[in-house]
Amino acid sequence: MEDMKKTNDIAEAVGVIKGALAPGGAVEAMLSAEAEKKKRAEELKAKYGKVYRVGATIDVDDETEKTVEYFFKKPSTGSYDRYVKTTAQGATKALKTFLFDNVTEESKAALEADLEEYPALALSIGEKLLGMLGLSKQTNLKML
Repeated sequence: MEDMKKTNDIAEAVGVIKGALAPGGAVEAMLSAEAEKKKRAEELKAKYGKVYRVGATIDVDDETEKTVEYFFKKPSTGSYDRYVKTTAQGATKALKTFLFDNVTEESKAALEADLEEYPALALSIGEKLLGMLGLSKQTNLKML
């Protein structure tokens, strides 16, 4: 009886694997999605030069997470200077302006909508972009 159950379990597992590997199955869909991501990245590189993907996972509540993804150009020194200059007028507004200076047109609408719903997302993304310009989490100072 137990051998028969194991045989059925194995047969079921083989069926699942065959379905995943079959044309149009999960593996093909995953490979297709990866190919689409690479194609999109190449198109963005051709248009903007160096492009960076910034992904974040937002805890909407205790049971729900939302994963977001945006593409940014490398921030310029001019963009950073505008950020520093406008920080005195309001840190959040300055950070949003910094983000919109550097986000690709293809990601702009999604970023704007997500920042309306999750305003603190600007801090997470802004920190990553500022890190590319030299902002360090670990800076040491030692008196000699």
